Amino acid sequence: MAEISLSDTKTAAVMPVAAERIPVDHEPTIDCRICGGKTFVLLDLGHHPFANALVSSLHDPVKIYPLVLLICRQCSAAQLSYCADSHELYDNYNYITPVSGELTAHYGKILDFLKGKGFLSSSSRLLEIGSNIGRFLEFVSPHVRSVTGVDPASNVAAMANQRGISTLNSFFNSEAAQRLLAFEGRKSVIVARHCFAHNEKPWRMLEGVQILLSDEGTLIIENAYFLDTMVKQEFDQVYHEHMYYYSVRSISEILKRYGMILVDVMHSAIHGGTMTFVAKLACAGYPTSEEVKKYLESEKDLHQPGYYADFRTRLQQNKEDMIRLLLRLKSEGKSVHAYGASAKSTTLFNYYGIRKDLVPMVVDSTPTKQGKYIPLANIKVISEEEAMLNPPDYYLLTIWNYKDEIIKKVRSWGNHKTKFILPHPKVEIVD
Repeated sequence: MAEISLSDTKTAAVMPVAAERIPVDHEPTIDCRICGGKTFVLLDLGHHPFANALVSSLHDPVKIYPLVLLICRQCSAAQLSYCADSHELYDNYNYITPVSGELTAHYGKILDFLKGKGFLSSSSRLLEIGSNIGRFLEFVSPHVRSVTGVDPASNVAAMANQRGISTLNSFFNSEAAQRLLAFEGRKSVIVARHCFAHNEKPWRMLEGVQILLSDEGTLIIENAYFLDTMVKQEFDQVYHEHMYYYSVRSISEILKRYGMILVDVMHSAIHGGTMTFVAKLACAGYPTSEEVKKYLESEKDLHQPGYYADFRTRLQQNKEDMIRLLLRLKSEGKSVHAYGASAKSTTLFNYYGIRKDLVPMVVDSTPTKQGKYIPLANIKVISEEEAMLNPPDYYLLTIWNYKDEIIKKVRSWGNHKTKFILPHPKVEIVD
């Protein structure tokens, strides 16, 4: 398969002099970290900055690292070839879980599923790994006996504790599990939402789970569903924090290797397609649902290189269509801003070659991001209040996973002028 690289970009934007390519021992392919099988390259996006490493000044140095997505020929696990240091990524973190009606509704869906299947009850002692400032724990707290959070970002954990959500500032592993066991005892439910893919050695989490989870307890893992990422062309889900991209097959493989079994799943449309995986200790003898078996059958070809040919072709077409559209709008004197200084936006801007000459501003509601710049793209992050004062002709929705919510919000400001550009599954303008 031909490589897709950053050099394919047609725009004349120039990378800042301050960009520094990090020398790493980096091979194009590696053996699968989960099963040891051979891998092949699905996507080579070139060298990128860390997605959430916004810069305060256009003169700040920007480090860039390999961003290559591999597929295992044996267990089909999708994973990055180069994994960044976890402390560099997470010790101080820009992402704060937003206030969102869609997220709140999703929390309700998770809660109903877990209660309906008997995986969670009013007597549950629940721990969330990667709990951020505790919005999910806050939601679920009235329905369980107790909640505790664990998060490695010191700034985020401090915010959670200030909000009254008891949160341990630590990576979750066997050492953290021993500390929690000594202070709080075993947990009947452990939740890892959108963090199990965020470190090079996720099995360290499972080692902690083995220590802390009660014999009949339940592990809940939620992540973007890899099949959705492929079918919906969501290539911008690929960035350094996302070191793995899980299918039912690959999550089953890693659980099995650490004494657990996948017993149920729940698919959700949120974030472009998300799967909630439910696991039990293998010794509990819990049966596997028909839903798990159905998804395993649908994934039987994920380890085959030929399965991804259409994805790669359509990605290149989308890239060309997006640049062509932005250049046309600029030539017509139309203004285009982006909406959402998300991690996804960094991948999209830098792989497509979109710079401040085409999209000068990106709107975001997170105060810690405002006034900063998307690294390399040099696109300035502004507040929603500033955006209201001078609305553009178009918003490129770089947080497409909140499309309906964002459009509704913009219209509520009295802005009925701005149209919206969706980046995928195909480039499209909507009112």
